[in-house]
Amino acid sequence: MKKFAVAAVIPLFAGFLWAQAEPAPAPEAAQETRTETTTTKTTYNGTLVDAACRTTHTEHRESTTSNPDANTTRTETTRTTTDSNECPVTTTTTAFGLITPEGKYVRFDDASNNKVIEVVKSNKEWKREMEGKKPVRVRVIGSPNGDMVVVESIK
Repeated sequence: MKKFAVAAVIPLFAGFLWAQAEPAPAPEAAQETRTETTTTKTTYNGTLVDAACRTTHTEHRESTTSNPDANTTRTETTRTTTDSNECPVTTTTTAFGLITPEGKYVRFDDASNNKVIEVVKSNKEWKREMEGKKPVRVRVIGSPNGDMVVVESIK
């Protein structure tokens, strides 16, 4: 009886192994190529600014040595920074940017600017803040694209 059971089990296991074999590859013309791209979404918190009026951060450092005394050195440092109040957004703003709490400036692409305009039109609280020239604090979820951000959502 053991021989009969062993003889019956071996074909059963062979059937399982054969069923799990990979299918034969399809001819070249019938193969499908699939390309997937993944984008990294990032959340940015900060204050909306008018990108059209925003100036850049500059830092100028100059070091000179005077002729009478070679041991005397004069160092002059000039810094110009942009505050979020310097370029407040208005209800007529068409190009937007974002200043993060760390002082980093983030630009939006044209399609994202259109999204922000639509959100501004529907958000009464933001309209009040813009009319009062108050900073509009937002949270943007988007994907970096070069030196710009493609906005997916803004709250």
